[in-house]
Amino acid sequence: MRGLSMIELLIAMVMGLSLTAGVMQVYVGNTQTERDQEARARMQENGRFAISYLSHELRMAGYLGCLATIEENSINNTLDGPPPSFQPDAGLQGWEANGTGNGSISNSANNVAPVSSAGGGWSTSGGNIMDATMMVPGTDVVRVWNAAGTGATINSISPGGAMTVVNSGIVDIEDGDILLLSDCQRADWVQACNVQEIGGGASINSVLSAGCVPGNDVSKSLGTQAGGELVKLQGTMFYIGKRGDVANNPPALFRRRLNQSAGAGTAEELVEGIENLQILYGVNADNDNKKTVDAYVSANQVTNWGRVVSVRISVLVQSIENNMLPAPQPYTFNGVTYDGAAGNGALPADTRLRRVFTSTITLRNRAVGS
Repeated sequence: MRGLSMIELLIAMVMGLSLTAGVMQVYVGNTQTERDQEARARMQENGRFAISYLSHELRMAGYLGCLATIEENSINNTLDGPPPSFQPDAGLQGWEANGTGNGSISNSANNVAPVSSAGGGWSTSGGNIMDATMMVPGTDVVRVWNAAGTGATINSISPGGAMTVVNSGIVDIEDGDILLLSDCQRADWVQACNVQEIGGGASINSVLSAGCVPGNDVSKSLGTQAGGELVKLQGTMFYIGKRGDVANNPPALFRRRLNQSAGAGTAEELVEGIENLQILYGVNADNDNKKTVDAYVSANQVTNWGRVVSVRISVLVQSIENNMLPAPQPYTFNGVTYDGAAGNGALPADTRLRRVFTSTITLRNRAVGS
């Protein structure tokens, strides 16, 4: 029996270490490739979902049953002192982040703390009023008003100090919800202070009552007649925020829906990794019968929101994880290239992946030509 010499042992150790290093290199490469593929797939999913969800909501802007066919002065608001931001007549509202027009350089949302919209960082036109909201500076905001869910036929209306509406069909309405009543000639904004199921597929909505907040002005009467339609009103604001308003958290697409106080409700995170949202509005400036877009402008340049017939949205999506690339990735967004070159935007300080998604959405209730 002969043992290994020192030279043979050293050679075996070197060969073993080389083989181990090769295996480790293959493992690390495969792991990085898997991370890259997973991050890109997740970005694709987040970007497509954000565009799809926003497109669906924006298409419904201004849909209020047959209310779209009557004049605004036919709308009777019975609510008793709703907040100034309760503006469902607009159908669509937008706010432009100051200094972020097409071709303007904006800062990254990473490690940036959300600020209150009441601080003056956003501009609009037409008297739009936004509920104070914590959001990422340099990102645009849009609010959509529309009827939600399935409507019900109004069987009868009983006048009185607590006017009652009896409707057929149990719709998704709870105590305190804001409703639209309409017979296509007149319409009323009301609050259902008390909703009761009475059997036989019908419910009772006590609407003209001061028993909820903001409640109804009992001195007013309803203009809608029996045979009209009852639907729930929905107002949804979309913006870029951060979970818990913490600067280190990743940016995300948020929404705030109309609450039972007729204001913007609790912030809800929809899609993480949405770094920026920029919006342009297609305006039918000459008000021609074909309802064609004459120009795309930012929210602060819209002179008549009733003539907005389409919306162009662009979202910048980032990977949730950092250290995805060996070096920062240049990208182009909102007409600006971010590569650090003279006159361009700064190169990102991180090594995240980024991708831009853009879509143009037609507003169904405004783009029907004659």
